[in-house]
Amino acid sequence: MVEAELTGTVRIAGDVAPGIHVEIHLDREELSLVSAIGPLGTWPLGVVGVSARVDGFHLRVEGEELVLSTNDDARFAMALGLRSSTSPRLNRQLAAAMDGGAEYGAVVTEFPSDPEAGSQLPPPYPDSSPVAVGIIAAGALVFIGALVALARGSGLRVLGFTPAWPFWVLCALALAAGGLAMLSDLKGARSLVISGLVIGLFGLLGTVPGFGSPTFSWIGDGVLLAGVGTVLSGLLLSVDRLNRG
Repeated sequence: MVEAELTGTVRIAGDVAPGIHVEIHLDREELSLVSAIGPLGTWPLGVVGVSARVDGFHLRVEGEELVLSTNDDARFAMALGLRSSTSPRLNRQLAAAMDGGAEYGAVVTEFPSDPEAGSQLPPPYPDSSPVAVGIIAAGALVFIGALVALARGSGLRVLGFTPAWPFWVLCALALAAGGLAMLSDLKGARSLVISGLVIGLFGLLGTVPGFGSPTFSWIGDGVLLAGVGTVLSGLLLSVDRLNRG
């Protein structure tokens, strides 16, 4: 890898606002982004996760996911040792560069193909869409459980005071909102899911003393559906955390 000086725009993943124009400085050890009002950040390459996608280069730095577009995507990709992406356009540019095309011939000289070049970069995050859809489905189960309890006029109460079904409604809404936010890569999506999980678990654990009531019903009181949905959302959140780690 050698130094590369490029320009482009950067934005937070999921942000619909136009990106900020930046200068991109890349050397053997660090990546720096500088805007018109000053430096945005400098990061060692060993802690920067890079994934080339259709909408640009997704960078994972300091707990944030940034989307970077450059004035020479092939040069930037090859400087980092990337050899493929989900963007057909960038794949064509990389193929031309590695084949010694006129437009990118200089790039091949400066950045020779090295299968180990990107080995120190963390792998890109896997697609979280299946997990997000699963969390939305889990929220739907909790919501159905709340509706069943409400329709039956369930006497099951949390800690003996408050009906359980409102907790499950809040849990379902938080899970659905978090799942939809995950699909859109919005910040705070997983915090919403965690909030829903905590509310659901509190509602379930608070109703345990009522399980011994003669009128208690796993289905009629909504416990079965709410419990399955809550536990499923927790398992899916754990899978998402493991994948991202």
